[in-house]
Amino acid sequence: MIMKEREVSKELQILRVLRPRMNFSESEESYYQYKEKGYEGEVTFDKWAEPLKNMIFLNDTNFNVNNNHFQTDSLGISSGTLHIFEVKNFEGDYTIKEDKWYSPKGNGIKNPLLQLEKTETLINQLVKNMGWRINVEPHLVFVHPEFHLYDVSSDLPIVYPTQLDRFREKMLQRCGSNPTRSEIQFAEKLLALLIEELPYTSVPEYKYGGLRKGIVCPFCGGFYSSVQTTLVCGNCGGREKCTEAVLRCVKEIKLLFPQLKVTSNLIYDWCGVIRDIKTIRRILKRNFKLVGHGKSSYYI
Repeated sequence: MIMKEREVSKELQILRVLRPRMNFSESEESYYQYKEKGYEGEVTFDKWAEPLKNMIFLNDTNFNVNNNHFQTDSLGISSGTLHIFEVKNFEGDYTIKEDKWYSPKGNGIKNPLLQLEKTETLINQLVKNMGWRINVEPHLVFVHPEFHLYDVSSDLPIVYPTQLDRFREKMLQRCGSNPTRSEIQFAEKLLALLIEELPYTSVPEYKYGGLRKGIVCPFCGGFYSSVQTTLVCGNCGGREKCTEAVLRCVKEIKLLFPQLKVTSNLIYDWCGVIRDIKTIRRILKRNFKLVGHGKSSYYI
């Protein structure tokens, strides 16, 4: 039972729009790939969790406890227990030495167990502040089939890829019947405490004038070279209606530059490849409300 769906974070949405329109540095590209892979792992977890229909899921939640902001990949509520699922999509052979984690390349990384421990502490504080009594269980879940961790104790709250099926079967046995009214009320109270997405600082600096203009093919990330009623990508052969492409461009502008008013001239410049501004005006008029008249008019 899903009471909060997973959404692509605003940070990742912005990175996806920026990537074809500017040159990412090596570190920026690495961070973008890290975020994409993380989201891919969360989607994999969601598919794995689908049979757990008697467990209440709150996906991708953000809380503030005593001025400590934190995020959880998934929370599951069932049979008097609040499960914390920290999902990792690591690939390759990782090692632990003196509580420090190392990637396959030997680079030190943040210890996800410490992250999970911090989340568990804050969740317990949150539950206490709510005046609620419920068990809290943390789980560090690795979903990539090619992941392996060396030199690790067996008593840690880790679920390895080869254990996922058995772990789900165990959860199914524990879930029992449908969620109780009390569990649903608890989930609703948690939802009421959610805050907006955590502040992020890893998005590259960008300005409107420094971004490449044009319509990006949603299938391969290339740019359309010409536009008719239907757009056909010269790179991958993907097809898209002109209206859908323009509306997507409007969403991009609103995401990157929420302070800008949506005007025909702005969208015409952003799309780049569309030769006739009348096409832009027609699409905007059909899908948005026009405010004002003349040069000062804009769409909402």
